[in-house]
Amino acid sequence: MPRGIGQKVGDQFTLPLCVKHHHQLHNCGMSERQFWEKIDIDPIPICSIFYKHHYEMWSNKAFFYDDSMLWVKVYNKLVPKIKKNIDFLLQPK
Repeated sequence: MPRGIGQKVGDQFTLPLCVKHHHQLHNCGMSERQFWEKIDIDPIPICSIFYKHHYEMWSNKAFFYDDSMLWVKVYNKLVPKIKKNIDFLLQPK
């Protein structure tokens, strides 16, 4: 997504990470794309799921805020890949 100097990309391309993994993403000596390829995760579809959930939550007043579906849609798919790459993710940089 194009952006100007000092501007962030849109929320539809944002994947929340814990502090530790965010730090590693930027300090592993790889580009962001290489990082995601290394751990075999395509972040764009995951970002879309989070963004759609957030958008629906705030646009529909009757929307019941239930994150349990996020576990089914996202986390259950991510956890095996993260476990498979745990050695890489825990390497000190």
